[in-house]
Amino acid sequence: MFGKLEGQEFIVEQEKLEMIKQHIADNFYDYHPNKMMIKRLELALNGHKKISGADASFYFHELREAELMEQGLIYNEAHKQALKDYEVSPFSVYHPDVIRACPDEFNKNWERAWGIT
Repeated sequence: MFGKLEGQEFIVEQEKLEMIKQHIADNFYDYHPNKMMIKRLELALNGHKKISGADASFYFHELREAELMEQGLIYNEAHKQALKDYEVSPFSVYHPDVIRACPDEFNKNWERAWGIT
């Protein structure tokens, strides 16, 4: 599910987190799951904890997507390319806790991918 990020841990960098926040603020409506994922990254940053799994997938996906959109790609193309670049599943970018907390935002495919019952 996590492609090139599988089994690795990463440090959240303040500058990169700010880039993600700006990218989301500039391009997307007020989507609660994004806010929850950003909060998870902020907690990791402030707690000096490394990220992995869905947190890392969201972090790197949003950074790459922002970079690609800055280069002129439209959202759908940038989104697909960011997934492809890291070889991650589209279901990997939101943590299961976020999926559980926002059931109206995620369908059964997300639950199946994460083994949520």
